[in-house]
Amino acid sequence: MPPMSCNISRNLPQNIRDNAMLPEIHTIIYASDLGEGSRPAFRTAVQQAIKHHARIIYLHVVEHSTEIIEEVMDEYLPQQVNKKHAEQIMQTRKKRIEQRIHDFLAVELGEQIHQLPFSPEVRVIEGQPDRVVLKTAELCQADLIVMGDRESSGLSRIFLGSTVQKVVHHSDIPVLIVPLRKKSG
Repeated sequence: MPPMSCNISRNLPQNIRDNAMLPEIHTIIYASDLGEGSRPAFRTAVQQAIKHHARIIYLHVVEHSTEIIEEVMDEYLPQQVNKKHAEQIMQTRKKRIEQRIHDFLAVELGEQIHQLPFSPEVRVIEGQPDRVVLKTAELCQADLIVMGDRESSGLSRIFLGSTVQKVVHHSDIPVLIVPLRKKSG
């Protein structure tokens, strides 16, 4: 008796495999927290972009400043100065993050960058991560979202949820989750 195949599609005729009911992928959102150990998720997004001849949008979301920081700034700075200062801080922060991402792309992709059909687009947007990922996917008419997920305790996920879980729950398009290892030590 021949060994059983776990990949049922391999047993299907080529014409059926080619016409499978999978969506075409033209645009991929790669959402990253820039955390250590997120490279496997990025590599997966690159592989998908090459495979599907798709463009990648590298998205990083900068969360709003905390209420405590805003209260301190409101208390000690006039409102106009406060607003302008906050905008300058955010713009400087976004530029630093964008440069960090471009440097990462150059190092991580190396020669593989020539295999990508389009240069990766970098977006750094302020807001609540899950909402920004979903809104960016909608605005860019993305066909796939790729995200890494670090293991966290079941208890923290029950009470807080994770960005990945929120995106999966609310997304209208496929979300490819790449398990990431926690930093040991």
